[in-house]
Amino acid sequence: MLFKSIFYLAVLAVLPPSAHGFSFYDDFEDNDISDWEPRCVPGNWSVSGGMVHGNTGSSPTFLTPINASFIQNGAITISAGGIHVFGISARLDDDDSGIYAYVSPDDDVARIRLVENGVQSTIFNSIYADFPSGVTYELTLTCNNQNVSLAIVVPSTGDSWMLDAIDPNPHAGTFGFHMGDESNAFWDWIEVNNYETGNSAITWLITDDQSLGDGNFALEPGETIDLGIQLTNSSSEPLVNAFGILQSLNSELVVIDNYVTYGTIDPGESQYGSADFTVFAPANTPEDETYDMRLTLMADGGYQQSDEFSLPVGNGVECDVEAGAEDWTWEAVSAGWSNDWHVSSERNCSTGGQYSFKCGHSGSGDYSNHHFGCLLSPYINLPLSGQINFWMWIDAQTQTSSLALDGAILQYQRCGNWIDLPSDYTHQIVSGSTGPFADGTEVFSGTSPWTQYSIALPDSLAGPGQIRFVFGSDDYGSREGWYVDEIFMGVPTSTEELGESEVFIDPQLSLSVNPFSSSLTFTYMLPGTENSSLEIFDVAGRLVTSIDVLSGDTVQTVIWNGINSAGGTVPAGVYIAMIRGYEQTTVRLIKI
Repeated sequence: MLFKSIFYLAVLAVLPPSAHGFSFYDDFEDNDISDWEPRCVPGNWSVSGGMVHGNTGSSPTFLTPINASFIQNGAITISAGGIHVFGISARLDDDDSGIYAYVSPDDDVARIRLVENGVQSTIFNSIYADFPSGVTYELTLTCNNQNVSLAIVVPSTGDSWMLDAIDPNPHAGTFGFHMGDESNAFWDWIEVNNYETGNSAITWLITDDQSLGDGNFALEPGETIDLGIQLTNSSSEPLVNAFGILQSLNSELVVIDNYVTYGTIDPGESQYGSADFTVFAPANTPEDETYDMRLTLMADGGYQQSDEFSLPVGNGVECDVEAGAEDWTWEAVSAGWSNDWHVSSERNCSTGGQYSFKCGHSGSGDYSNHHFGCLLSPYINLPLSGQINFWMWIDAQTQTSSLALDGAILQYQRCGNWIDLPSDYTHQIVSGSTGPFADGTEVFSGTSPWTQYSIALPDSLAGPGQIRFVFGSDDYGSREGWYVDEIFMGVPTSTEELGESEVFIDPQLSLSVNPFSSSLTFTYMLPGTENSSLEIFDVAGRLVTSIDVLSGDTVQTVIWNGINSAGGTVPAGVYIAMIRGYEQTTVRLIKI
């Protein structure tokens, strides 16, 4: 089952690194690939009709732009598809060595692996899944020093996968498309951003005081929120006529208002947009999880930069470590310091449990000298009247009953800034300690059995953020370390009960025939006297069209013929429909 592969793409902007960092976009609308070249082994590449065709049985072969900037850290996004192997190359040096990430629907596998001197080599990581053939994928390969990740999305079905790996030898290199043992792959476009030299950074806030929000600064199932995104221009040049476009990279969340203008952002300044983005979480959205979002910022002069962040749904998180680390991670707080955090079976405080987080060597081994490492929670929505509860066991080096050489603190991140949290700390860092904490810093230290701590957080910290457990030691002497278990962040009891005035009325929205090719019929009943509108969105959260609907006590119908608000026919794919004011009820429709 072999046929020619296709991909298309056209240059939007290539910016000098000294200005705004490296950006690249290509869709081949000029029918020209003279500025691209095959690498590793020859590929049978051609272009026509704004599409690039590839036909080869060799593995691996890459098509890369000639004289493109070499990047080590960045994000590369393509739209692609095929049956055998298609994907992305990155960090490809002059010796044809680098990494490549790909999907193989034929073998139902996706991989991130190494290519050395033009020959495929070490497999860094793989996932096996039922990857469909003959559909369009959006693949994003993100490189951040040794950390590499591949995000896989099928827009037409809403399916998504994530694959992470470690590249032990990160280095600068070119990028491009990969095709191996493949004669029917296609690529629609490629977009590259070197975020290491990018000049904008984002922070964000949640407001949930709309009709279905409860005002606790947390996005929860059934709620619509305003998402205020602040941009910081860290370059020496202004961003002129800047605007942002927000996308949800997961089908669970819907971006309703996805376009916000920022005007001019001067160097060194931070600025919120002229309005907020609006995001909706349907009632069946799994909570206490995070969902990937992408903000694309554009400005005069061809400037374009994409930033991705995780938007949490729910109002807390619990972890007893019995299922492993889950979404918790650990790292050194600063370069040059040790980090000993890991999942341990040495000590535990859960009834019938086995595991806890430990800062210290394996088994009962002591922690390292010159240690400054942290245990990081996933992003959460911390609601009003939020608390952090946890159990801890500690054995750390002290000088006296009140002065410590080594110790531990808790910190919380709000809008990008880490702040120390108050607690019933037991010691102070002694003057002259060579550890990472300043003289007099209050810390947990000494020797203590399993003890539960509860920290009430001020309402000023409500909203999205992270907690981290930080342990620091000096350069001389160590003890067994710090164990943390049974962690809870949120509110002790639910605050989600609705009052009588907030009872939800189900408009009983349904449809037939689905999937559809030309038209389908919506059925609904809208009680009361207020008319509304049926709104249809694509999976990226863009409003496709709005159709007036009438209220009444009888069942009503409305037909949609697949035409958008501009009068054009929408392409095949997945769409989401809801009645304005009744966002808790949504239906998913598929156009074929």
